[in-house]
Amino acid sequence: MDGLDGCGKDSHAARIEEAVADSGREVAVLRHPSDGFLGRVSKLAVPGSGPLPLAIAIAFYTMDLLRSVRRYNRARDGVFIFVRYFLGTAYLPPGPAHMAYALFRRLLPFPDLALFIDIEPSVAIRRIEQREHKREMFETGEKLTRISNVARTLAKEEWVAIGNSIDGERPFLNTMRVLSERPLT
Repeated sequence: MDGLDGCGKDSHAARIEEAVADSGREVAVLRHPSDGFLGRVSKLAVPGSGPLPLAIAIAFYTMDLLRSVRRYNRARDGVFIFVRYFLGTAYLPPGPAHMAYALFRRLLPFPDLALFIDIEPSVAIRRIEQREHKREMFETGEKLTRISNVARTLAKEEWVAIGNSIDGERPFLNTMRVLSERPLT
């Protein structure tokens, strides 16, 4: 599951996790950046600005993601929900984003169901402003618009888009409908 900052990835993941657990299956949610060392370093870099914090955020995010894939490859039991995975590459400039996505797509396991939680950047900004954390380097209207355009291009082939620009239950109901049509294996 992937999408812009503020799109509702964690909220959707929690709903899916609950539905999978209620069905009696084991489920693990792997968030990126994680709360582990690599993810924490990535999170520490994103409030900064300039090339050094960006390079640190990207490097540690990538290592964090690869660590989670290794965990997935070892376990393989139950359902794994990756929160921010391939489309994290959309945060790179467009050219490198497409190359990184293609590389990850060739090298890493692709999910049985890839959900793209799509949101208008202006709605993402409104939701981000309601949070109690320092703004990150990507959390401006201009940057989220660019990232959104790249993510939508990357996601158009293999991803199921769930529109989440409206508040309320409808986006979650759409997610549950998709899960009923394409059950997780």
